[in-house]
Amino acid sequence: MNDMFNSEHHEESVLNSPDDTGLTNHQKAALVGAWSLVKQDMVSHGVNVFIRLFEEHPKYLEYFDFSQDDSAEELRENKSLHAHALNVMHLIGALIDYGLDNPLMFKCSLSKMMKNHKKHGVNKEDVTIVCGIIMEYCLEALDQRGSTTLEEAFSSFMKSIADTFDE
Repeated sequence: MNDMFNSEHHEESVLNSPDDTGLTNHQKAALVGAWSLVKQDMVSHGVNVFIRLFEEHPKYLEYFDFSQDDSAEELRENKSLHAHALNVMHLIGALIDYGLDNPLMFKCSLSKMMKNHKKHGVNKEDVTIVCGIIMEYCLEALDQRGSTTLEEAFSSFMKSIADTFDE
């Protein structure tokens, strides 16, 4: 009887312990479920994230060159912005859909992203700000503000992304 209790306790402990991605299995399940809704319209969500970034932190507009689309009358319509927003959302989606089950791929994908962004002068503070906006936007878009599990999952996930810049 005691062995059965210890085995169940061990299994529960494993489920509630973060792995190399920084997330528990429960948090991973929450993220995968939430992302399945976000990825239905990644361009719109990605553009909304970047518009919010630029509204709240206008200095970040200087980091980007959106001149390839000179026909857009507003930034929201700019196809260069759409392309970058889609790339960001695809990376997050790949990390959630594939990387959470494969911590080595998770780490390799983040390392590649970090190296590419550091070449352009992006640092951990910048990434932390962007990650915070992505998290807040997704929680609002999914009407999940106040959902402790999903907020903790997004927070741990975004912290893992930003912490890559410590390397």
